[in-house]
Parts: sequence; structure tokens; C-alpha cells
Amino acid sequence: MEILYAFLLGLIFGSFLNSLSYRMPIILNYRNALKEFPDMGLSFPRSFCPNCKAPLSVFSLIPVLSFFIQMGKCKSCKQSISISYPFFEILLGILFALILIKAGSINYIFLLDCLFIFTLILIARLDESFFKIPFSLNLIVFFTGILTNFYFTSLGLGFVSFLICLAVLSAIKFLADYILKKDSFGWGDIILISNLSLFFGIYNLPFILFVSSLSGIIWYFFKKRNVSEKTIAFGPHITLSGIWLLFIL
Repeated sequence: MEILYAFLLGLIFGSFLNSLSYRMPIILNYRNALKEFPDMGLSFPRSFCPNCKAPLSVFSLIPVLSFFIQMGKCKSCKQSISISYPFFEILLGILFALILIKAGSINYIFLLDCLFIFTLILIARLDESFFKIPFSLNLIVFFTGILTNFYFTSLGLGFVSFLICLAVLSAIKFLADYILKKDSFGWGDIILISNLSLFFGIYNLPFILFVSSLSGIIWYFFKKRNVSEKTIAFGPHITLSGIWLLFIL
């Protein structure tokens, strides 16, 4: 029964993730504000259709179920709803259920790991679309790492791992910037990798870098065949390595 609760919790948080993925870029000025809602916040206005801006009914806010009952279309304007909405709701539901199986029960570690996964996926979505990782989200990952270290191991050891990783990657960035005569990779990526070193320990840094790089290379050549892009967002691939590590350690 607890697995079902975890899955349903994941669906709810998946719905919240969809909302944040739409609102945060506007709040952080990654894209232009909407003329209909110039003062948009995280909770204002109430949820609405991205196309016609009509407020959503309580029924339309039910994760996954409402999408299929409405046949993937807005009740007001009949425009198609992106499949990404139910996809991320189901993804969070599955991941939360797997976290519960790993944790054994709904406890302190389960909640921390859920917050960790939620934040990583939100980072991936924003970075993939806007090539930016909000510092506030990196800060959440940092504090989940601090709290996890406090529970499992030594807080000092985790913080040292963070500082070593930050120093090494910063040195690599400065060297790469000098050689390439341009910005090689972003500080958001460096801080995110350092946060994962805090969460998992410096000894897992090679795995993080290997999985992130391999995933990034594969995705680069896949996108290059379909879209004429020369750059990719590295954040989603870093988050993938973090999600892998969470379940294999």
C-alpha cells in the first residue's frame, strides 16, 4: 500500500513540476512575461491553459487521468496538450515508488531522496530549454546533500568533497576557457557536479563525469542528425548520472 501512496505522491509532484517548469522561466526572465499575467508567481494566477489562458477546473488538474479523459486536449480551446505533462507525472510516480522500495518505508531518507530527484528533473527541464540552471535549485540540491551526509556519514567529509570537486572543475574551466578563447561550460554545471559529489562522495566523481559525458555525446550526435544545433545543455546529463547513482548505491 505504501508503494501506491508513493506513486500517487509522485503524480502530484509531477503535476507541480510541470507548473514550475512553465512558471519559473517567466519569473526568472528566461522568457518574456505573459501580457495576461504580468505579475506571475509560483502560485498566482491559478493554473491555466498555456494556449487560451483559460483557468483549469479542479477536474482538469487531476494528474494523468484528466489528460486521457480529455483526450489530450484543452476543454476550452480544444488545442492539444503536450504529452510531456502526463509523461513527467508518470515518471515522478515511478521514481518515487522506486525510492520507497530502496528506502524501505516512508521516512526521512525517502523524503530527502524524493526532493533530490524532483529538483534534478526540474533542473534538467529548465537547462534543456534555456541553457540555464537556477542557483536556487542548485542550492536545494546542496542542502539535500548536507542533510544526507548529516544522517549517513560525516558532514565535514561531504563538504570537503564539495570543495575539492569545485576547485578541480573550476581550474579545468579556466584552463579550457583560456585554450578555447571562449566559455567552455557553465558555472551552473560546475556547481551541480560539485553538489553531486557532496551527495555521493568525491570517490563517485569519475562515475558522474563518465556517465554525464557519455550521455551528452550520444545526445549531441542524435540531435545533430535531427536538428542543426552545435551545442547541447549539459545539465540534463549531469542529473541523469545523479539519478543513476541514487539507485545503484
